Amino acid sequence: MVNKYLTYPIGVFVALVVFSITLLLLGYDPIEALMSIPTGAFGSPTSTSETIIRFIPLLMTAMAFLIAFKVRFLNLGIEGQLYSGALIAYLIGAGMGSLPGLISIPLIFIAGFIGGVLWLGIPLIMKTKRGINEIFPTVVMNFIAMFVIAWLTTGPLKDPDSFNPRTPFLPESTWLPLIHPDYRLHVFVFLAIIIAIVLYIVLFKTTIGYKIRAVGQNPRATAHGGIKVTRVVLIAGMLSGGIAGITGMMEIFGIHHFLIQGFSPGFGYQGIAVAALGGFHPIGVIIAAFFFAVLQIGGESMQRGAGVPVDFIFIMQAVLVLTILIVKNYINMRNS
Repeated sequence: MVNKYLTYPIGVFVALVVFSITLLLLGYDPIEALMSIPTGAFGSPTSTSETIIRFIPLLMTAMAFLIAFKVRFLNLGIEGQLYSGALIAYLIGAGMGSLPGLISIPLIFIAGFIGGVLWLGIPLIMKTKRGINEIFPTVVMNFIAMFVIAWLTTGPLKDPDSFNPRTPFLPESTWLPLIHPDYRLHVFVFLAIIIAIVLYIVLFKTTIGYKIRAVGQNPRATAHGGIKVTRVVLIAGMLSGGIAGITGMMEIFGIHHFLIQGFSPGFGYQGIAVAALGGFHPIGVIIAAFFFAVLQIGGESMQRGAGVPVDFIFIMQAVLVLTILIVKNYINMRNS
């Protein structure tokens, strides 16, 4: 019997071997390239803060996908919910210039949550009330949200003093407080970790968490057992959309301080890979999100130091997820 905990070290080793061979065949030095990743991610206080900044949305979107996945709802619309949460929060926060941060910041968190929930509302109702598969509606809603943001930031909401497709700056009272004034890292990095821990407690230590896991494992048997499956799916879906919406709000109010077209480089999609790498477990996704953040920020250094295109990092991420899933499946087969 093969120990299941060997899945990750074996998967990482295989991924590194495949990645190194690919780099070698293309004429790059794999050792120099791989060594530049941790240097780029932690070589200075600025790079370390940027790594943590990237860690936040990766963790949040992974949790958003995870909670819906637990009830067999494939929420592929996290990217759209992220944009929707950012938009609703921006519309609310833009008019809060006279309010102190103690009042305005909780309100924009609520607005972000509501924005994400509303954007998932249509696919969620279609699923629970009509039995329509959620994959196509959630994907379509992504494009609608991105096009709406693109239209607003180049039209009605565009900052007339900027050439970029963005809105005017938000009131400073709504900006998320920074850990240090010299860096962009805000204090709500801790909130992302707290949410992951709370999600773990909810899923594995509470009655609603038991119901969520039961519905995901066997919805028909769960329904016969007296659990209202539709209600559980709605709760999980609302949490999923709300977390995604808060992620968008945190990017706007914590990093950019204005709404800008394309502020998310695909965090909603990357979160799915992070959730898979983390074994669809709240604690596992913390580690996986941090690992992905190190690869992405360190990958920029790999391009500067070893001349390897930064796009290779995304190839490495894909290979890493695939190899771990293959190794995990192989170990499960050997143990069965």
